[in-house]
Amino acid sequence: MITKSVNCLLTCLSLLTISTNVAANTESDTAFESELSIGAGFQYSGLLGAQFALKDDDIKYYLSVGLPGFSVGLQKVVSDNDHHSVGFSLGELSAIYGDNDNQYGFLTYNYHLHGFKSSGLVFGTGIGVYQERTYSSHGHDIDEFKAMLTLDIGYKF
Repeated sequence: MITKSVNCLLTCLSLLTISTNVAANTESDTAFESELSIGAGFQYSGLLGAQFALKDDDIKYYLSVGLPGFSVGLQKVVSDNDHHSVGFSLGELSAIYGDNDNQYGFLTYNYHLHGFKSSGLVFGTGIGVYQERTYSSHGHDIDEFKAMLTLDIGYKF
């Protein structure tokens, strides 16, 4: 179980690195800015988490590590006033009680109170799929997929 989680985390980090390299190669004049956020919800990988991001003008690539999981994602500004962004978040929550690891994927919307490029509160929501793996007494893994809604709140520095 731990090996699977480590492999998934390494895959997520690789995807974030590839996305960053692709974006860096599209515009050679662009300098990425780093951003740190803390918050709660699936975009922050659970009950409480930190989000480490690279921002390029109106796009943000991020890796979140939280209690009890990790995720990668992307946000893109979709409004002229810089307050609205959409994107995705993919991740895994590790089991706190029992042996279940749960993977998820969400399409997300965020409202940036002081704008995408400024520090401040971020309110988010998303709709997606949550995979719950349970283990039966017969030794078979049972995967259930559920549609879910997420609510997220964070503060970016």
